[in-house]
Amino acid sequence: MNLDVVLNTYERKARYYPAVLTASPIIIWLYLWFPEFRSIEGALISILGLGVAIPLSILARTLGKKKQKELIQQWGGLPATLILGHKDDNININTKKRYHKKLGFLTNEDLPTKEIELKDPVGSNQKYDSCIDYLRQETRDKVKYSLVFNENIYYGQLRNLLGLKPLGLIICSLLLIVQLILIYTNYGIGLNISAVPILKIISVILTLPFLVFWIAFVNQRQVYNAGINYGKALLECCEHIE
Repeated sequence: MNLDVVLNTYERKARYYPAVLTASPIIIWLYLWFPEFRSIEGALISILGLGVAIPLSILARTLGKKKQKELIQQWGGLPATLILGHKDDNININTKKRYHKKLGFLTNEDLPTKEIELKDPVGSNQKYDSCIDYLRQETRDKVKYSLVFNENIYYGQLRNLLGLKPLGLIICSLLLIVQLILIYTNYGIGLNISAVPILKIISVILTLPFLVFWIAFVNQRQVYNAGINYGKALLECCEHIE
């Protein structure tokens, strides 16, 4: 297991946190349902936190990258690249002209006009990609370009969450079913809710927000918007690069 996932800021927030969130319903269930786990809670959290979340974080990156490839096909490119295009309106047209002029100077590229972009969208995107690659290389200083760094983390976090979404939904759904079956098995169909231990009720209740989170919050639109914000932060830096 690579502890860089935990210690490195980007890896921790973009990969480890989504993995912990995915595994959290299981950890909560074990803690609230089984007293023997609570008696060793410190060791349990450490074992599950590192023993489960770190492999999950590796899976998060793999699934996130795979999902990103699918999204690029749907969107026609990464959001940071697309906002340089003439037809995208996420940036003021005059600001975009200024960015084009400065990026052309910095990269020694002739950025496409609106007409050229319409005739050759693939070639135009390749030039925009080249500009974005240049800016990534020039803004690696995490302190100087902290906004770029933070927006990149948030994009990576949402992308990896989207990659983990099927697994997160399966875990929450199965956990709800298992808990309800156990309650039915132990307390019968005509149960008096007061007969069910409060911690088990809390466990069921706590599983629901996780399920709602995966369904309502983790989606392509969130990832796209995060990518747009990252692209804007990246492009703002071009005017400060000599």
